[in-house]
Amino acid sequence: MNKLMSVLMPIKSLAALIFAGLIVLYMVAGAIVPAVIHQPFNFTIPFIFVIEGVVLSVLIAGLWGVFFGDQAVLQWRYFPKLIVFCLAMAALLTLSVLVFFGWHTDWAKLWWMVIACIMAGVVGVSIIGELYYRKTGRRYTQILQNYQAAHTPTSN
Repeated sequence: MNKLMSVLMPIKSLAALIFAGLIVLYMVAGAIVPAVIHQPFNFTIPFIFVIEGVVLSVLIAGLWGVFFGDQAVLQWRYFPKLIVFCLAMAALLTLSVLVFFGWHTDWAKLWWMVIACIMAGVVGVSIIGELYYRKTGRRYTQILQNYQAAHTPTSN
């Protein structure tokens, strides 16, 4: 039971954060989209969107745990895991569109646009971070090599 709770509690907590973030971003995007397309936006959220958001949040949190959790399945570097995670997210969103498509209204695409923007933001920030850490890693490796060369005793 403790093992099950140690797995489920982080997923539940992350899913709750993801769901709250999705709702906030959905409402912010709902305020921006009408200004762009010049149509009113109904700020109520249909019940099916809540169900879809909960399911997506739990599945996203589960995927995150599989790829980046304490007992991650893949022991790769961060960036390749992130790419596989985003591909899995794209498949998850595609499945979500197919499953929930019949219940959606005309402005329901906003839900997927928000999630896609989050994915693009995560990938963009990760690419920038990967490039930065590679650059600084090379610099510090060179500094370390210079230090080791200067302080290594020479043998005669």
